[in-house]
Amino acid sequence: SYALLLPLTRVYLRGILRWSPWGGAFNNLVRTIRGVSTETQQGEAGAKPALIRNCIARPRRGPAEPDYLPNSYPAPFVNERENGMQTAQKKLEGFEIPATSIDRSQERFFVTRRQIRRLTATGLMLVALCLSFLAAPVSAQDNTASVDKAIVWLLDQQQPDGGFAGFSGESDPGATIDAIFAMVAAQSIGVNADTETAVNYLESGDLALVYAQTSAGSAAKLALALAATGNDPHDFTAVDPLSIVEVGAGLGMIGLGPYDHAFGILALAATDTPVPQLAIDTARDSQIEDGSWAFDGTLTAGAGDTNTTAMMVQALVAAGVSSELVTDATDYLISSQNDDGGFPYQPGAESDANSTALAIQALIAANEANHADELQEAQTALAGMQNESGAFHYMASVPDDNAYATAQAIPALAGVAFPLPVATPVLATPEGTPAG
Repeated sequence: SYALLLPLTRVYLRGILRWSPWGGAFNNLVRTIRGVSTETQQGEAGAKPALIRNCIARPRRGPAEPDYLPNSYPAPFVNERENGMQTAQKKLEGFEIPATSIDRSQERFFVTRRQIRRLTATGLMLVALCLSFLAAPVSAQDNTASVDKAIVWLLDQQQPDGGFAGFSGESDPGATIDAIFAMVAAQSIGVNADTETAVNYLESGDLALVYAQTSAGSAAKLALALAATGNDPHDFTAVDPLSIVEVGAGLGMIGLGPYDHAFGILALAATDTPVPQLAIDTARDSQIEDGSWAFDGTLTAGAGDTNTTAMMVQALVAAGVSSELVTDATDYLISSQNDDGGFPYQPGAESDANSTALAIQALIAANEANHADELQEAQTALAGMQNESGAFHYMASVPDDNAYATAQAIPALAGVAFPLPVATPVLATPEGTPAG
C-alpha cells in the first residue's frame, strides 16, 4: 500500500543522499533545518575532537568498568560522569593510536565501493521489510496491543532533552540507546514510536564522542543503534564509533568482556562489515564448559549468566555461526529456565523481565525446533510481568514499574532479535481516506 511504500522510499532516498558525494551538503541541510549550524557545533574554539575515519583510536587494556552493568543486576551502581570538553579530553587521554599503521592509499576507491554496497543493501532491505510486514511472527502480531501500551509508558519517561534517565536519574546515553532499541522494535510490528528526539539527544554536545570512548562495547552499542535508526555509524556528528569496533575486532576481544564483544559482533553484522575469524575464535575461547558466557569473561564454572549468553547467541547467529557454540549456549539457557517459564540472571535466582526478554530474543534468533515449547513458555511468562500501567516490573518481588525492564522487554515482546530491522516511520491513515 502507499502508506507502506512512502516511508520505505523516504528511507531509501535518505540513504542515497547520505552516502552520495553530496552527503555532506545533505547533512548540513538537515542540521540547518533542525536549527543547528556547523558553526554552533564547532564553537568558538574551533572543531571539537572527533573519531573520524583517519583517526581510529582504541582503549588501552586494563581494569575499567562499563557505562553501566546489565540492566538485570539487582542493585546496579551509578557511574557518574562529568560533562563537556574536559571529560572528552580525559577520555582522549585514555586512548592510543595502534602501532600498526593503516594504509589509506585506496581510501577513495574503498569508500566508493562501500557506498555502492550500502545502497544495494538498502534496496534489498526495503524488499525484506515489505515481506516482513506480510509474514510477521504470530507472537508479535498477538502482542501488538501490549507493545503499544509499553511504548506509551516508556515515552512518558523521556526527559525534556530527549534522553532517558540512567541510574543517576539524569539522561544517560546507554539508557537512551536501550529506549531507541525498544522504539525500533515496536516500529517493526507497526507501533508508532518516533526515535528522532532520542537520536537528537545523542547528537547534542559531545555525548556521542564521550560515550563512544567509554569502551569498545559502548561504541558498538551506539553503532548498532545508529544502524537501526538509519544513521551512518561511520559518521555521526563527526564521530566514528564503528571504527573502534573494527579495531577491537582485529585485536580479539571487543571491549571489556563477552557482553561488550557480543555488541561488537552485532554492530559489524548490522552494518554489513565482515566479522573477523579472530572475533569468532575469541567468543569460542571465552565460552565456559557449560555453554554459557560470563559478563567479564571469567571462565570459572558457574560464573556464566543468561544475559551475556543470550547476547552472544544473537551475535553469533547474526555472524552466520551455527555450530555447537550456539547450540551449547541455548542448551545452557534452557537449563536455566525456571518453572514459571521465566529466566533468572543466573540459575537458581528469581525470574526477571530483563533476563527473560534477552533469553527470548536468543531463542528467536537460534530458531531451534527442540526449544519451541520453552520459547512459548518464556513469552507467556514475560507477558505476565507487564503491569497495568503498561510498564514491566523487574521481578515479582520488586513489582514497581521499571524503565530498564520495560525497554528490554519490548523487543522480545515484539518478537525480534538483534540486530533489529531498520526503523521505518509509521504513517497514520489520513481522516476521510477509505481503508484499503
